Amino acid sequence: MSITDLVNGKTKVFGIIGNPIEHSFSPILQNTVAKEMGENVAYVPFKAESGEVKTALEGAFRLGICGFNVTVPHKKEVMESLVAIDDLALKIGAVNTLKYTENGYKGYNTDILGLGKCFDIEGISIKGKTVVILGAGGAANSAAILAAEREAGNIVIVNRTKANGQALKEQTARYYNGNIDVISFDEIMNIENPEIVIQTTSVGMGEGVWASPVENTLFFKKVQAVVDIVYTPWQTKFLSDAKERGCVAINGFDMLIYQGLASYEIWHDVKIDDEKSKELRNELADYYTAKR
Repeated sequence: MSITDLVNGKTKVFGIIGNPIEHSFSPILQNTVAKEMGENVAYVPFKAESGEVKTALEGAFRLGICGFNVTVPHKKEVMESLVAIDDLALKIGAVNTLKYTENGYKGYNTDILGLGKCFDIEGISIKGKTVVILGAGGAANSAAILAAEREAGNIVIVNRTKANGQALKEQTARYYNGNIDVISFDEIMNIENPEIVIQTTSVGMGEGVWASPVENTLFFKKVQAVVDIVYTPWQTKFLSDAKERGCVAINGFDMLIYQGLASYEIWHDVKIDDEKSKELRNELADYYTAKR
């Protein structure tokens, strides 16, 4: 018989709450990072139905679970059950990370931190540049606030439904004094100098799907860098077209990993430097691509 002592009375328990949750890569990510950093941690997935998040968190708090990641569809609902919320998360209007405090859980948003890290590691500055955001859904909120926080020259929101784009504009304008335009995808070639592009739609998602929200590849002629939040498939048409035009093209897997590392930093009050972050990202990417 082989004795297993990986989990014991001193193990700190963390997890991820969502629905569905079976597909989540976060347990692999967080348990790998904890092992690498020498922490006695067990990170597990928890399925919670909409309307039951508050009850789930009350039980988790009493059990002493140290923290959570929160994924769809609970990033807004969970905010009702927290004793405190970080300023960035309030600006975005969504929470994806919870940290245990003596009075209850405090909420953070590390999606914005992970997205920012993608640019930092590539040495790309947003300040003073035109940032184009494709889509106006949940991920677009983080992208827009990131652009505002990093003093983009102006922001262009491109969305099929202008009303949704306008809502994102109004939310972002509370924290940003620059110009924000809202246009449709039919107008995308009218953007004079699209320097940074963040792709937040689901277009191109899924193996065998070869589609891009940007139909005319001449659009990328003046673009310096793009981020596609999609990482399945690994190489989307959007990324492929951008690379062919010489852009720095960042896969959505990077954002997934870096937001996870940001959660880890919050929970453990540590800082993971860029070199170590890249090392962890590369090891996890090799594992992920080998398993596909």
